[in-house]
Amino acid sequence: MKSCYNALPEKGKFIICDPVLPHHTDDSKRTRALLEIDIYGMAIYRAQGKHRTEEEYRQLGRAAGFTDCKGVYIDHFFTILEFYK
Repeated sequence: MKSCYNALPEKGKFIICDPVLPHHTDDSKRTRALLEIDIYGMAIYRAQGKHRTEEEYRQLGRAAGFTDCKGVYIDHFFTILEFYK
């Protein structure tokens, strides 16, 4: 993320489209879809990646130098995260 920050012009924006885990698990369709695909991915693909909450993404962005982050939930699975330089 730091490399992306460094490559952006002043006032640039970095966009991620990724699953974002909820802060608290519940019985909603969104939570179930995220957890089911997470378990599926770990079992089938032996994925070593990590899904994060919006706050964890925010912290990563701040550590890279971004000043702000906005999350737009587009469906039960994907979220668009915009990080601002």
